[in-house]
Amino acid sequence: MLHIYYGTGKGKTTCAVGSAVRAAGQGFKVLFVQLFKTEQSGERAVLRATSGIDLTPCPDKLKFTFQMNGEELALEKQRYKNLLNEIVEKLPDYNMIVIDEFFTLADCGFFNTDFLLSYITSIYDKKEVILTGHSVDCRFIEFADYATCFDCKKHPYDCGVKPRRGIEY
Repeated sequence: MLHIYYGTGKGKTTCAVGSAVRAAGQGFKVLFVQLFKTEQSGERAVLRATSGIDLTPCPDKLKFTFQMNGEELALEKQRYKNLLNEIVEKLPDYNMIVIDEFFTLADCGFFNTDFLLSYITSIYDKKEVILTGHSVDCRFIEFADYATCFDCKKHPYDCGVKPRRGIEY
C-alpha cells in the first residue's frame, strides 16, 4: 500500500520514522531512504541502531538547492537518480520502503511529476511504500491508499527561531 505524508506542518518525517520502527518491531525488513538530508539528522542514529531497518547513506554536508550552482545541481540530480535505481535493485529484499522528502524531487525540479508517478507505480506492488514531502500532485493522492496532510497553523520559524537540534533535525 502507498502512504503519503505531506504538507507544510511539522511531523512528516517523524511519522515515517514511527511507521518504520513499528514495522521493524513486527519483523518487517525496512529500507529507509532520505533525500535532501544529511547524516546529522537526529533520527538516523536511532534508525541505524534498529534491527530490521537499513539506511541509504546521506552526505555529511548539503547545501540548499537555491545555494547550488549548475554543476552541483547536476551532481545532486545524478545522486538521486542513482538512489532511485538502488531502491529498485534492493526492492525484493524489503517489505517496506520509506522515501523521505520524495516530493521535493519535483519541487526542486530534479524530476517531473510524471516520471515520479511512473516510478512509484513500478515499485508499489506488494510493498508498503511511504513517501513524504511538502507539496504533492493530486494524482499521487488519488493513487495512494493513505494520504495525510500535515497543515502548519503555527511554527517558531515564523518568529525567527532557527531550527533546533533534536527538534527540527
